[in-house]
Amino acid sequence: MPVFKIARFAVRPDSRDDVEKAMREFALYVGLELEDSSWTTYRDRRNPNVYITLITADDDDAVEHQRTAGGSVQFARVLQARLLTDVETREYELVATSRSSTSAPRAARSSSPASSRHGS
Repeated sequence: MPVFKIARFAVRPDSRDDVEKAMREFALYVGLELEDSSWTTYRDRRNPNVYITLITADDDDAVEHQRTAGGSVQFARVLQARLLTDVETREYELVATSRSSTSAPRAARSSSPASSRHGS
């Protein structure tokens, strides 16, 4: 079953450039090395030191692999030293999506108004 996590955190203003460089490198690492996971981070427009990260994984094994992989451990060290707040992480379940995906629960895919209009 797919796993979706959202992490929220803030970094020290003086370390934002270093953190964002590390984020870009880590995103590349995940894309190249962790085929069963994805990692996307967004910066708050109103408070540019605050971020949310969407972490997806194919299953619990992929979550553990992402958490313990060498690049993940290295990124966590870089981030930890520059945090202004603790990292708050919560796990979520997919309810609905506009993206074509076999990961969406069948009830969510088949009962949407759009799917009935388009004969899907």
